[in-house]
Amino acid sequence: MRFALATGGMAGLVLAAFLALGDGLFQTSTLAVLIDVSYVPSLEGLPSVVELLIHLLVSAIVAFFMMYFYPRIRGERRVKYLLYWLLAFAAAYLPFSLLSGAAMSWAAFFLWLLGHLLYTLMIAVQVERQR
Repeated sequence: MRFALATGGMAGLVLAAFLALGDGLFQTSTLAVLIDVSYVPSLEGLPSVVELLIHLLVSAIVAFFMMYFYPRIRGERRVKYLLYWLLAFAAAYLPFSLLSGAAMSWAAFFLWLLGHLLYTLMIAVQVERQR
């Protein structure tokens, strides 16, 4: 559990930093989509730092499940597994963008996808090193 917490936290921080950098370079708002929780009752108006901490907690939970169900058999099964996670992250962009009220664009979507590819690969590398 500690390994998942550390890996998820680190991957979540890298994802947030990547999206923040991309937002600055490409004038998108993907970081806001990632950390905004104002649509959850009783969580509106939280400082951005607290929203980031919530994101890191969610990241640790996601990392735990990615690691727990990670296939033990090498090869194609692992690639498919990681692609399914990436597809889930891609599908999450639309509802989270709508809920956060952020402007959607293809640039923002591809930045989101690239950031989550980086996130997925970071977790996969850590799982491979652990085994």
